[in-house]
Amino acid sequence: MDQLEARRILEMALDGCASDDVVLTISGSAVASTRFANNAITQNVSKADCRITIQAAFGQQVGAAQTNDLSPESIREAVARAEEIATHAATDNEHMPPIEPTAVPDVQSWDAAVADASPETRAAGIRDAVELARQHGLNSAGSFTTGSDFTAILNTRGHFAYHQRSNARFACTVMTADSSGWAANASHVLGRVNPHNVAEKAVTRALAARNPKAIDARPTTVLLEPAAFGELLAYLAWSLDAKAADEGRSPFTNRLGTRVAVPGLHLSSAPSDPVCPGEPFDGEGVPSPDVSWIEDGILRNLAHTRYWASHYGRAYTGRPTNLLVAGSDRSIEDMISETEDAILVTRFWYIRHVDPMTLLLTGMTRDGLYQVKDGRIVHGVKHMRFNESPIRLLDHITAIGRSEPAYGYARAFVPPVRADDFHFTSGTVF
Repeated sequence: MDQLEARRILEMALDGCASDDVVLTISGSAVASTRFANNAITQNVSKADCRITIQAAFGQQVGAAQTNDLSPESIREAVARAEEIATHAATDNEHMPPIEPTAVPDVQSWDAAVADASPETRAAGIRDAVELARQHGLNSAGSFTTGSDFTAILNTRGHFAYHQRSNARFACTVMTADSSGWAANASHVLGRVNPHNVAEKAVTRALAARNPKAIDARPTTVLLEPAAFGELLAYLAWSLDAKAADEGRSPFTNRLGTRVAVPGLHLSSAPSDPVCPGEPFDGEGVPSPDVSWIEDGILRNLAHTRYWASHYGRAYTGRPTNLLVAGSDRSIEDMISETEDAILVTRFWYIRHVDPMTLLLTGMTRDGLYQVKDGRIVHGVKHMRFNESPIRLLDHITAIGRSEPAYGYARAFVPPVRADDFHFTSGTVF
Protein backbone atom coordinates (compact mmCIF):
# COMPACT_ATOMS: atom_id res chain seq x y z
CA MET A 1 0.00 0.00 0.00
CA ASP A 2 1.45 3.36 -0.98
CA GLN A 3 1.63 6.42 1.23
CA LEU A 4 -1.40 8.20 -0.28
CA GLU A 5 -3.73 5.23 0.13
CA ALA A 6 -2.51 4.56 3.66
CA ARG A 7 -3.12 8.16 4.66
CA ARG A 8 -6.58 8.15 3.07
CA ILE A 9 -7.65 5.14 5.13
CA LEU A 10 -6.20 6.54 8.34
CA GLU A 11 -7.91 9.91 7.86
CA MET A 12 -11.21 8.13 7.22
CA ALA A 13 -10.77 6.21 10.48
CA LEU A 14 -9.78 9.35 12.38
CA ASP A 15 -12.96 11.12 11.27
CA GLY A 16 -14.99 8.57 13.21
CA CYS A 17 -13.07 8.90 16.49
CA ALA A 18 -14.60 10.64 19.51
CA SER A 19 -11.87 9.99 22.10
CA ASP A 20 -9.44 12.60 23.40
CA ASP A 21 -6.28 11.08 21.92
CA VAL A 22 -5.99 8.62 19.07
CA VAL A 23 -3.03 6.92 17.41
CA LEU A 24 -3.92 4.99 14.26
CA THR A 25 -1.59 2.51 12.62
CA ILE A 26 -2.03 0.69 9.35
CA SER A 27 0.55 -1.95 8.46
CA GLY A 28 0.86 -4.71 5.96
CA SER A 29 3.23 -7.28 4.55
CA ALA A 30 3.59 -9.56 1.56
CA VAL A 31 6.02 -12.45 1.90
CA ALA A 32 6.87 -15.33 -0.43
CA SER A 33 9.18 -18.23 0.32
CA THR A 34 10.53 -21.01 -1.87
CA ARG A 35 11.85 -23.89 0.18
CA PHE A 36 14.04 -26.83 -0.74
CA ALA A 37 15.22 -30.09 0.82
CA ASN A 38 17.04 -33.18 -0.44
CA ASN A 39 18.41 -31.07 -3.31
CA ALA A 40 14.96 -30.27 -4.69
CA ILE A 41 12.38 -27.54 -4.32
CA THR A 42 9.62 -28.79 -2.04
CA GLN A 43 7.30 -25.83 -1.54
CA ASN A 44 6.49 -22.33 -2.72
CA VAL A 45 4.23 -20.35 -0.40
CA SER A 46 3.14 -16.75 -0.09
CA LYS A 47 0.98 -14.70 2.23
CA ALA A 48 -0.20 -11.12 2.46
CA ASP A 49 -2.05 -9.24 5.14
CA CYS A 50 -2.95 -5.68 6.06
CA ARG A 51 -4.46 -4.41 9.29
CA ILE A 52 -5.39 -1.23 11.06
CA THR A 53 -4.91 -0.69 14.80
CA ILE A 54 -6.78 1.97 16.76
CA GLN A 55 -5.41 3.15 20.11
CA ALA A 56 -7.96 5.44 21.75
CA ALA A 57 -7.64 7.29 25.05
CA PHE A 58 -9.94 9.22 27.34
CA GLY A 59 -7.46 10.91 29.65
CA GLN A 60 -5.30 8.11 31.07
CA GLN A 61 -7.72 5.33 30.11
CA VAL A 62 -6.52 3.57 26.98
CA GLY A 63 -8.10 0.96 24.73
CA ALA A 64 -7.01 -0.66 21.49
CA ALA A 65 -8.65 -2.69 18.76
CA GLN A 66 -7.49 -4.12 15.46
CA THR A 67 -8.99 -5.46 12.25
CA ASN A 68 -7.71 -6.67 8.90
CA ASP A 69 -11.04 -5.90 7.24
CA LEU A 70 -10.40 -2.43 5.83
CA SER A 71 -13.96 -1.73 4.75
CA PRO A 72 -15.41 1.51 6.20
CA GLU A 73 -17.95 -0.46 8.23
CA SER A 74 -15.31 -2.70 9.82
CA ILE A 75 -13.04 0.25 10.62
CA ARG A 76 -15.92 2.11 12.29
CA GLU A 77 -16.66 -0.98 14.37
CA ALA A 78 -13.00 -1.22 15.41
CA VAL A 79 -12.93 2.45 16.40
CA ALA A 80 -16.06 2.00 18.51
CA ARG A 81 -14.59 -1.12 20.10
CA ALA A 82 -11.31 0.64 21.01
CA GLU A 83 -13.19 3.55 22.58
CA GLU A 84 -15.50 1.21 24.48
CA ILE A 85 -12.49 -0.67 25.87
CA ALA A 86 -10.90 2.63 26.89
CA THR A 87 -13.95 3.66 28.93
CA HIS A 88 -13.65 0.47 30.99
CA ALA A 89 -9.85 0.36 31.24
CA ALA A 90 -7.87 0.97 34.40
CA THR A 91 -5.84 4.17 34.56
CA ASP A 92 -2.56 3.93 32.68
CA ASN A 93 -0.18 6.27 34.48
CA GLU A 94 2.45 5.94 31.77
CA HIS A 95 0.20 6.92 28.89
CA MET A 96 1.55 9.88 26.95
CA PRO A 97 -0.47 12.12 24.62
CA PRO A 98 0.24 11.80 20.89
CA ILE A 99 3.26 13.69 19.60
CA GLU A 100 3.05 16.85 17.53
CA PRO A 101 3.89 16.69 13.81
CA THR A 102 7.62 16.14 13.41
CA ALA A 103 10.04 14.88 10.78
CA VAL A 104 11.20 11.26 10.85
CA PRO A 105 14.55 9.94 9.52
CA ASP A 106 14.75 9.23 5.83
CA VAL A 107 15.55 5.51 5.88
CA GLN A 108 16.30 3.94 2.51
CA SER A 109 15.33 0.28 2.81
CA TRP A 110 13.26 -0.36 -0.30
CA ASP A 111 14.17 -2.29 -3.43
CA ALA A 112 11.39 -2.90 -5.93
CA ALA A 113 13.29 -5.92 -7.25
CA VAL A 114 12.73 -7.66 -3.92
CA ALA A 115 9.04 -6.80 -3.75
CA ASP A 116 8.55 -7.96 -7.34
CA ALA A 117 10.69 -11.12 -7.11
CA SER A 118 8.95 -14.08 -8.75
CA PRO A 119 9.03 -17.79 -7.84
CA GLU A 120 11.23 -18.23 -10.93
CA THR A 121 13.76 -15.74 -9.53
CA ARG A 122 13.95 -17.61 -6.24
CA ALA A 123 14.04 -21.00 -8.01
CA ALA A 124 17.02 -19.88 -10.12
CA GLY A 125 19.00 -19.02 -7.00
CA ILE A 126 18.09 -22.33 -5.37
CA ARG A 127 19.01 -24.29 -8.50
CA ASP A 128 22.49 -22.76 -8.43
CA ALA A 129 22.94 -23.72 -4.76
CA VAL A 130 21.59 -27.24 -5.23
CA GLU A 131 23.87 -27.92 -8.19
CA LEU A 132 26.86 -26.87 -6.13
CA ALA A 133 25.91 -29.32 -3.37
CA ARG A 134 25.35 -32.11 -5.90
CA GLN A 135 28.78 -31.56 -7.42
CA HIS A 136 30.26 -32.46 -4.03
CA GLY A 137 27.90 -35.39 -3.48
CA LEU A 138 26.16 -33.56 -0.64
CA ASN A 139 22.57 -32.91 0.37
CA SER A 140 21.17 -29.40 0.73
CA ALA A 141 18.13 -27.72 2.22
CA GLY A 142 17.01 -24.18 2.93
CA SER A 143 14.84 -21.35 1.73
CA PHE A 144 14.83 -18.21 -0.38
CA THR A 145 12.43 -15.61 1.02
CA THR A 146 11.48 -12.26 -0.47
CA GLY A 147 8.94 -9.78 0.76
CA SER A 148 8.01 -6.28 1.73
CA ASP A 149 6.15 -4.48 4.47
CA PHE A 150 4.94 -1.01 5.29
CA THR A 151 3.75 0.95 8.31
CA ALA A 152 1.84 4.24 8.44
CA ILE A 153 0.83 6.17 11.57
CA LEU A 154 -1.53 9.11 12.04
CA ASN A 155 -2.61 10.73 15.30
CA THR A 156 -5.05 13.40 16.45
CA ARG A 157 -2.30 16.02 16.54
CA GLY A 158 -1.78 15.60 12.80
CA HIS A 159 1.50 13.69 12.97
CA PHE A 160 1.86 11.31 10.03
CA ALA A 161 4.70 8.87 9.35
CA TYR A 162 5.12 6.28 6.62
CA HIS A 163 7.82 3.74 5.86
CA GLN A 164 8.17 0.77 3.53
CA ARG A 165 10.82 -1.92 3.59
CA SER A 166 11.86 -4.82 1.39
CA ASN A 167 13.48 -7.99 2.74
CA ALA A 168 15.34 -10.81 1.00
CA ARG A 169 17.05 -13.77 2.68
CA PHE A 170 18.69 -16.92 1.38
CA ALA A 171 19.65 -19.64 3.87
CA CYS A 172 21.27 -22.96 3.04
CA THR A 173 22.23 -26.01 5.09
CA VAL A 174 24.48 -28.62 3.45
CA MET A 175 24.81 -32.08 4.99
CA THR A 176 27.27 -34.96 4.83
CA ALA A 177 26.66 -38.30 6.55
CA ASP A 178 27.91 -36.96 9.89
CA SER A 179 28.14 -33.18 9.61
CA SER A 180 26.40 -30.06 8.39
CA GLY A 181 27.37 -26.60 7.28
CA TRP A 182 25.18 -23.52 7.24
CA ALA A 183 25.29 -20.04 5.78
CA ALA A 184 22.80 -17.26 5.12
CA ASN A 185 22.66 -13.83 3.60
CA ALA A 186 20.00 -11.15 3.99
CA SER A 187 19.49 -7.61 2.76
CA HIS A 188 16.83 -5.15 1.70
CA VAL A 189 18.55 -5.15 -1.72
CA LEU A 190 18.08 -8.26 -3.87
CA GLY A 191 21.44 -7.85 -5.62
CA ARG A 192 23.26 -8.19 -2.29
CA VAL A 193 21.89 -11.70 -1.72
CA ASN A 194 24.02 -14.23 -3.60
CA PRO A 195 22.75 -17.83 -3.30
CA HIS A 196 25.88 -19.26 -4.95
CA ASN A 197 28.20 -17.62 -2.43
CA VAL A 198 25.97 -18.74 0.45
CA ALA A 199 25.90 -22.34 -0.79
CA GLU A 200 29.66 -22.32 -1.40
CA LYS A 201 30.25 -21.30 2.20
CA ALA A 202 27.81 -23.94 3.48
CA VAL A 203 29.54 -26.66 1.42
CA THR A 204 32.97 -25.64 2.69
CA ARG A 205 31.75 -25.69 6.28
CA ALA A 206 30.03 -29.07 5.93
CA LEU A 207 33.15 -30.67 4.47
CA ALA A 208 35.37 -29.17 7.19
CA ALA A 209 33.05 -30.53 9.90
CA ARG A 210 33.17 -34.18 8.76
CA ASN A 211 34.19 -36.87 11.23
CA PRO A 212 33.60 -34.62 14.25
CA LYS A 213 35.40 -35.46 17.47
CA ALA A 214 34.03 -35.19 20.98
CA ILE A 215 36.03 -32.92 23.26
CA ASP A 216 35.73 -32.09 26.92
CA ALA A 217 33.18 -29.38 27.61
CA ARG A 218 35.02 -26.68 29.55
CA PRO A 219 35.69 -22.94 29.50
CA THR A 220 37.71 -22.27 26.37
CA THR A 221 38.64 -19.66 23.79
CA VAL A 222 36.05 -19.31 21.02
CA LEU A 223 35.83 -17.72 17.63
CA LEU A 224 32.22 -16.65 17.10
CA GLU A 225 31.10 -16.04 13.54
CA PRO A 226 28.85 -12.97 13.04
CA ALA A 227 25.68 -15.09 13.16
CA ALA A 228 26.61 -16.52 16.56
CA PHE A 229 27.77 -13.19 17.97
CA GLY A 230 24.66 -11.44 16.67
CA GLU A 231 22.37 -13.98 18.36
CA LEU A 232 23.92 -13.32 21.77
CA LEU A 233 23.95 -9.54 21.20
CA ALA A 234 20.20 -9.61 20.54
CA TYR A 235 19.60 -10.89 24.07
CA LEU A 236 21.78 -8.10 25.42
CA ALA A 237 19.85 -5.51 23.42
CA TRP A 238 16.52 -6.82 24.73
CA SER A 239 17.84 -6.31 28.27
CA LEU A 240 18.74 -2.62 27.88
CA ASP A 241 15.42 -1.37 29.27
CA ALA A 242 15.96 1.72 31.43
CA LYS A 243 12.85 1.19 33.56
CA ALA A 244 13.92 -2.33 34.51
CA ALA A 245 17.39 -1.05 35.39
CA ASP A 246 16.04 1.83 37.50
CA GLU A 247 13.75 -0.57 39.35
CA GLY A 248 16.55 -3.04 40.10
CA ARG A 249 15.28 -5.74 37.74
CA SER A 250 18.10 -5.73 35.21
CA PRO A 251 21.70 -6.85 34.76
CA PHE A 252 22.37 -3.18 33.94
CA THR A 253 21.12 -1.78 37.25
CA ASN A 254 23.68 0.79 38.45
CA ARG A 255 25.87 0.03 35.43
CA LEU A 256 25.30 3.20 33.35
CA GLY A 257 28.63 4.93 32.84
CA THR A 258 30.62 1.86 33.84
CA ARG A 259 32.66 -0.55 31.75
CA VAL A 260 30.64 -3.52 30.47
CA ALA A 261 32.90 -4.55 27.57
CA VAL A 262 36.51 -4.49 26.55
CA PRO A 263 37.98 -1.11 25.54
CA GLY A 264 37.49 -0.47 21.84
CA LEU A 265 34.08 -2.14 21.56
CA HIS A 266 31.31 0.10 20.21
CA LEU A 267 27.64 -0.91 19.96
CA SER A 268 25.13 1.50 18.43
CA SER A 269 21.83 1.83 16.58
CA ALA A 270 21.34 4.07 13.55
CA PRO A 271 18.08 3.76 11.60
CA SER A 272 19.57 5.31 8.46
CA ASP A 273 22.53 2.92 8.21
CA PRO A 274 22.83 2.12 4.46
CA VAL A 275 23.84 -1.54 4.89
CA CYS A 276 21.62 -2.52 7.80
CA PRO A 277 18.81 0.04 8.04
CA GLY A 278 16.56 0.14 11.09
CA GLU A 279 13.08 1.50 11.70
CA PRO A 280 12.64 5.29 11.30
CA PHE A 281 9.97 5.55 14.02
CA ASP A 282 8.43 3.57 16.85
CA GLY A 283 4.87 2.34 17.38
CA GLU A 284 3.67 5.86 18.21
CA GLY A 285 5.41 7.46 15.25
CA VAL A 286 8.19 8.92 17.43
CA PRO A 287 11.34 9.37 15.30
CA SER A 288 14.10 6.86 16.03
CA PRO A 289 17.35 8.59 17.03
CA ASP A 290 20.89 7.39 16.51
CA VAL A 291 22.03 5.92 19.83
CA SER A 292 25.41 4.79 21.13
CA TRP A 293 24.71 2.05 23.65
CA ILE A 294 28.32 1.10 24.38
CA GLU A 295 31.24 3.42 23.61
CA ASP A 296 34.78 2.15 23.99
CA GLY A 297 33.48 -0.52 26.37
CA ILE A 298 31.46 1.93 28.52
CA LEU A 299 27.66 1.63 28.84
CA ARG A 300 26.46 5.07 27.71
CA ASN A 301 22.72 4.62 27.22
CA LEU A 302 19.77 2.48 28.22
CA ALA A 303 16.55 2.13 26.23
CA HIS A 304 14.05 4.81 27.31
CA THR A 305 10.41 4.90 26.32
CA ARG A 306 8.91 8.36 25.87
CA TYR A 307 7.28 8.21 29.30
CA TRP A 308 10.38 6.99 31.15
CA ALA A 309 12.57 9.60 29.44
CA SER A 310 10.10 12.35 30.40
CA HIS A 311 9.71 11.01 33.94
CA TYR A 312 13.45 11.23 34.62
CA GLY A 313 14.28 14.17 32.35
CA ARG A 314 16.42 12.03 30.08
CA ALA A 315 16.77 11.76 26.32
CA TYR A 316 14.38 9.49 24.44
CA THR A 317 16.14 6.56 22.79
CA GLY A 318 13.44 4.01 21.99
CA ARG A 319 14.41 0.39 21.54
CA PRO A 320 17.42 -0.60 19.44
CA THR A 321 16.23 -0.54 15.81
CA ASN A 322 19.37 -2.32 14.61
CA LEU A 323 22.62 -3.51 16.17
CA LEU A 324 25.82 -2.10 14.75
CA VAL A 325 29.23 -3.09 16.06
CA ALA A 326 32.29 -1.35 14.68
CA GLY A 327 34.68 -3.93 13.24
CA SER A 328 38.20 -4.11 11.87
CA ASP A 329 39.54 -5.02 8.43
CA ARG A 330 40.24 -8.65 9.40
CA SER A 331 38.19 -11.47 7.90
CA ILE A 332 37.25 -14.59 9.83
CA GLU A 333 39.98 -16.39 7.86
CA ASP A 334 42.52 -13.84 9.10
CA MET A 335 41.35 -14.38 12.66
CA ILE A 336 41.63 -18.15 12.33
CA SER A 337 45.19 -17.81 11.02
CA GLU A 338 46.09 -15.70 14.08
CA THR A 339 44.59 -18.13 16.62
CA GLU A 340 46.61 -20.82 18.38
CA ASP A 341 43.83 -22.79 20.06
CA ALA A 342 40.06 -22.14 19.93
CA ILE A 343 36.64 -23.54 19.06
CA LEU A 344 35.05 -21.94 15.99
CA VAL A 345 31.26 -21.54 16.32
CA THR A 346 29.04 -21.01 13.27
CA ARG A 347 25.80 -20.30 15.12
CA PHE A 348 23.65 -21.23 18.13
CA TRP A 349 20.09 -22.44 18.62
CA TYR A 350 17.55 -22.97 21.40
CA ILE A 351 18.97 -20.08 23.41
CA ARG A 352 17.12 -19.58 26.70
CA HIS A 353 17.50 -17.48 29.84
CA VAL A 354 18.99 -19.09 32.95
CA ASP A 355 19.39 -15.98 35.13
CA PRO A 356 17.94 -12.70 33.80
CA MET A 357 19.74 -10.68 36.49
CA THR A 358 23.15 -11.66 35.14
CA LEU A 359 21.86 -12.33 31.60
CA LEU A 360 23.14 -15.89 31.88
CA LEU A 361 21.97 -17.84 28.83
CA THR A 362 22.06 -21.47 27.79
CA GLY A 363 21.87 -22.96 24.33
CA MET A 364 23.59 -25.26 21.86
CA THR A 365 25.91 -24.94 18.90
CA ARG A 366 24.62 -25.90 15.47
CA ASP A 367 25.72 -26.53 11.87
CA GLY A 368 29.47 -26.39 12.09
CA LEU A 369 31.69 -26.52 15.16
CA TYR A 370 35.44 -26.74 14.63
CA GLN A 371 38.74 -27.11 16.46
CA VAL A 372 41.27 -24.45 15.47
CA LYS A 373 44.93 -25.21 16.17
CA ASP A 374 47.98 -23.21 15.17
CA GLY A 375 46.11 -21.00 12.75
CA ARG A 376 43.97 -23.56 10.93
CA ILE A 377 40.86 -25.71 11.28
CA VAL A 378 42.06 -29.22 12.13
CA HIS A 379 38.78 -31.13 12.57
CA GLY A 380 35.09 -30.87 13.29
CA VAL A 381 33.82 -31.00 16.86
CA LYS A 382 30.67 -32.65 18.16
CA HIS A 383 28.16 -30.07 19.28
CA MET A 384 28.02 -28.73 22.81
CA ARG A 385 25.81 -26.84 25.21
CA PHE A 386 26.94 -23.55 26.70
CA ASN A 387 26.07 -21.47 29.76
CA GLU A 388 27.29 -17.93 29.19
CA SER A 389 26.31 -14.28 29.56
CA PRO A 390 26.74 -11.87 26.63
CA ILE A 391 27.85 -9.23 29.14
CA ARG A 392 30.63 -11.48 30.37
CA LEU A 393 31.47 -12.37 26.76
CA LEU A 394 31.93 -8.68 25.85
CA ASP A 395 34.44 -8.33 28.67
CA HIS A 396 36.52 -11.28 27.42
CA ILE A 397 36.88 -10.35 23.74
CA THR A 398 40.47 -10.44 22.51
CA ALA A 399 39.97 -9.78 18.78
CA ILE A 400 37.32 -8.23 16.51
CA GLY A 401 36.94 -8.93 12.80
CA ARG A 402 35.19 -7.34 9.84
CA SER A 403 31.48 -6.56 10.33
CA GLU A 404 28.88 -8.09 8.05
CA PRO A 405 25.07 -8.41 7.98
CA ALA A 406 23.75 -11.03 10.40
CA TYR A 407 19.96 -11.00 10.34
CA GLY A 408 18.79 -13.48 12.96
CA TYR A 409 16.98 -12.44 16.11
CA ALA A 410 17.66 -8.79 15.22
CA ARG A 411 18.85 -6.74 12.27
CA ALA A 412 22.57 -6.67 12.91
CA PHE A 413 25.81 -5.62 11.27
CA VAL A 414 28.40 -7.24 13.48
CA PRO A 415 31.87 -8.80 13.27
CA PRO A 416 33.25 -12.19 14.19
CA VAL A 417 34.96 -12.06 17.58
CA ARG A 418 37.49 -14.08 19.52
CA ALA A 419 36.83 -14.36 23.25
CA ASP A 420 38.49 -16.20 26.12
CA ASP A 421 36.91 -18.40 28.79
CA PHE A 422 33.61 -19.16 27.03
CA HIS A 423 31.71 -21.69 29.13
CA PHE A 424 30.80 -24.95 27.39
CA THR A 425 29.11 -27.24 29.87
CA SER A 426 28.28 -30.56 28.15
CA GLY A 427 28.02 -32.38 24.87
CA THR A 428 24.76 -32.67 22.94
CA VAL A 429 23.16 -35.36 20.80
CA PHE A 430 20.70 -34.43 18.02
